[in-house]
Amino acid sequence: MSRTRLVESRSFERSWFQVVSGLYRHLTPNGVRKLAVQVDTVGAVLPTRIFMLNERHSEIRWLAAQVRPFLRLHVGSYVCIVIASILVLVDPLIVRLLIDDVIPQRRVAWLPLVAAAFFLTYAGRLGFDSLAAMLNFRAVQKMTFRSRLSLLRHLQRLSAEYHDNRPLGDTLHRLQVDVDQVGTLSGEVIPSALRMATVFTLVMTTMLVLNYRLTAIVIPLIPVFILVRRRFHDRLRRASDTVQEQSGKMIGFLEEHLSSIVQVQLLSCEQREARRFARLSADAVRAQIKRRGTELFFSSVLYLIIVTGMAGVLCYGSYQVMTGAMTAGSLVAFYGYTLQLFMPLYGVVDIYSKLQRAGASVRRLMEITEAKMILRDRPEALALVANASGSVELKDVSFSYHEDRPVLSGLSLRINPGERVALAGISGNGKSTIGRLVARLYDARAGTVLVEGSDVRDITLKSLRSSVIFVPQDPVLFDVTLRENLLYGNAEASQDELEKVAQLAQLENLVSRLPRGWDEPLGPRGGRLSGGERQRVALARALLQRPRILILDECTSALDALTETRLLSGLDGYLQNVTTIIISHRPYPMKWADRVVFMDCGQISEQSADYADSESA
Repeated sequence: MSRTRLVESRSFERSWFQVVSGLYRHLTPNGVRKLAVQVDTVGAVLPTRIFMLNERHSEIRWLAAQVRPFLRLHVGSYVCIVIASILVLVDPLIVRLLIDDVIPQRRVAWLPLVAAAFFLTYAGRLGFDSLAAMLNFRAVQKMTFRSRLSLLRHLQRLSAEYHDNRPLGDTLHRLQVDVDQVGTLSGEVIPSALRMATVFTLVMTTMLVLNYRLTAIVIPLIPVFILVRRRFHDRLRRASDTVQEQSGKMIGFLEEHLSSIVQVQLLSCEQREARRFARLSADAVRAQIKRRGTELFFSSVLYLIIVTGMAGVLCYGSYQVMTGAMTAGSLVAFYGYTLQLFMPLYGVVDIYSKLQRAGASVRRLMEITEAKMILRDRPEALALVANASGSVELKDVSFSYHEDRPVLSGLSLRINPGERVALAGISGNGKSTIGRLVARLYDARAGTVLVEGSDVRDITLKSLRSSVIFVPQDPVLFDVTLRENLLYGNAEASQDELEKVAQLAQLENLVSRLPRGWDEPLGPRGGRLSGGERQRVALARALLQRPRILILDECTSALDALTETRLLSGLDGYLQNVTTIIISHRPYPMKWADRVVFMDCGQISEQSADYADSESA
């Protein structure tokens, strides 16, 4: 990285030097025009280069923050790598001793010692390499565990706006594949790079001591190697970014398709969806082929450089042996060192490719950690009091999910403590949005949402979500038992409390019908239950939370009219002092409410406090 910055800074200095020197060389009008073009060119390139450097710095800082807690394990691994690298230097010297001394002098007694030394050298390398790999593996596993947990906690703090605009499959791909790629960077790429650097330094030093003339043949090839790497940098980076992007799109499609495969069958659009997947999969395959082709071409160029160095060493080394300038054993040893020098450098192809892949993954993970749409507690935020009355007020509230399509426009509404208010109107007029703003799934773009007379942004999220309970039309149940699903609402609830909310939510028949009763698993997303049963389980779970403000968003839409009537009538006593907002298109919830608020185009068009009487008339 420092070498890259040095090269770029020097190129900037040369560019600006050319501009300044042009002041003295181009004094004619034509010269002034040329000078202006140079200034514009450098001025356009410089901000881009600076931005790229800052981006790389941020990636390194992010990665360092992930690695830092496990630095001790990485240091221990590197110490083992250094010891193993030192042992690499021993076996060519053993071969040199064998060829130049033991065999010509026929020292048979030395042969067992030479064999033992050779064996111990390789056994030591194997042992220290294995220990380094084990320490590194432990560090990587701990890092990936910590990273996934940290990312999950961060995703939990992001607003509903963020999640609504991100494909679930892409997020899953980042949490699984991209975190694994970063683990590969920490567990394979960095140790391999450190090993390569250590071996290179030690071997190059030994080669200079052994025969500086032969070493002089190898040294000029190293900058050529670096220049080739530099030339392929951007191509490999773009190819890696494209592969990650296309893979994320493909997994996003699969997540959406498999979660709605029954609907696909009902629409008889299997062939069309298969064609969509084929296009996405083909794009991913083409991106991978392009990346692999770039890697192989890069590898071939570097291999030619290595072969050139080896051929030069053999040619000139053989000439020195013929002239008596060096022994045959020294040539064999030097050839072994040359292999030790170039083989790790040849491996830089794989290292560099993995580095680009991991760099693409780091950037994708940073997109999550740097997301700004976080609902945070203000420093002065306070908790709601336990005995809150449940008043709700919206003052001149405006909101839009997309800038060009406003949903609420200057809406004002007050709901008194313990009041039941039904929000009615055609779809798309902002009824559900009001509930989401009160529960602070989103923040208003303008105006104020008040609970207990306080702006919801001045109330801690934990206390707000403990008092304001939002039940959506399509509730999410978990792949655990019925009992465990309800206990998500209140982990300390007793069996009596479970049975009470089950009775209020009309769940007694469901509990008796399930083979294991309360301990029956409900399947992924509660898939073993009908839509109406899922809604009633979600309502029972909400009641266990003892809400002060209860928001029911079409939560009885899947129930038949008789069950809906029994359910809401049964809630009369339980919700007597609970402020309730019920969003519905059906007649009985409007009769059940104390007041009906009709919405039209994001504003209140009408309010009625005697809806039931007017309906009867």
